[in-house]
Amino acid sequence: MRFLIGGRVRFLELLAVMVAAVAALPAGATVSATNGKIAFGFGDVFTINPDGTQVHQIGVPGGTGCPSWSPDSSKILCNVFSENGPQPATANPDGSDFTFLNQDLPLDLFCLFWLPNGSRLLCHSEGIANPADAGLYTVRSSDAGDLVRVTTTLPGGFDDGYGYSPDGSRILFTQFDHNFNGTLFSVKPDGSDPVQLSPPGLSIIDLGFFDQVGADWSPDGSRVTFAASKSGHVSALFVVNADGTDLRQITPSGLGAQSAQWSPNGALIASTSCAFSPSPCGIPQASQAWVVRPNGTGLRQVAPLSLTPVWSPDSTKLLLNRFDPAKGQTSLWTVNSDGSQLAKLTDTEGLTAYAWGSAPPD
Repeated sequence: MRFLIGGRVRFLELLAVMVAAVAALPAGATVSATNGKIAFGFGDVFTINPDGTQVHQIGVPGGTGCPSWSPDSSKILCNVFSENGPQPATANPDGSDFTFLNQDLPLDLFCLFWLPNGSRLLCHSEGIANPADAGLYTVRSSDAGDLVRVTTTLPGGFDDGYGYSPDGSRILFTQFDHNFNGTLFSVKPDGSDPVQLSPPGLSIIDLGFFDQVGADWSPDGSRVTFAASKSGHVSALFVVNADGTDLRQITPSGLGAQSAQWSPNGALIASTSCAFSPSPCGIPQASQAWVVRPNGTGLRQVAPLSLTPVWSPDSTKLLLNRFDPAKGQTSLWTVNSDGSQLAKLTDTEGLTAYAWGSAPPD
């Protein structure tokens, strides 16, 4: 999540934009036979059962974002925003036990993802107080202590983190330069042993409002999928081995793939398409949700007028944003991976954040 300081939009300006138009982050759930609660919203955050029941508000009204569930879905990771930047916190699925982590952190941290064993968090600093601090970090999940730097943001650029590998041994991220050209890497959690995964001439897509869905690990950690554009060409979806070998384009360039989310069972990859809209997605009317097999076969549209699909923990459904141009209304929907049973979950205030947990509903 970028707060766009310095020559870009400053934190509070972006927060106002987010509350109205807003950001979203991918689900961080573990694989489960049962789909649990869904967290959604930015500014005002709620949890809800997949059938639309039991809505609970989470965190500080008007100033909270909750990007991911803990590996066992017993907690949700949140960030509360103020003029001093974000403050990480955790909460129970019903909103109880909302607990701020270390409030004496030496820099602004927006925490995004959990280590698969739940012991640490991957966070991002925009360097609000000191631009030299900008980059990715990890901290303990219990108290945000033991700060470890992972990356250093390039001057005028930014880093997008996409989470830990399934075994926790690597972190996937894109480093954008001052021209917004993005290169995909994986590194060890201490920042060592960088492996470049996208070649020169490809630039990872930065959706801006949903920048953490640009790339994803396969469930076994052996491969990575990402959306990227070639210079002067519409973007496509790619798969590459975790060591950077065997790069393959798996969707046509004309489809305009914008995001990449691997299903928990490994069978499919979901993506936003903006074939009729410049990158990033400029208007929701021009976007669709698609799925494709990792080898590039079986490409199919699952929902029109839809943005940023993320998977249910059992890999049978997708959760996505939709926009009704006639009503000017945004809403959250679920759909089966074959495109059937498209169902509205709830209306939202603008394009909203969401994450699908694996714990059973209350």
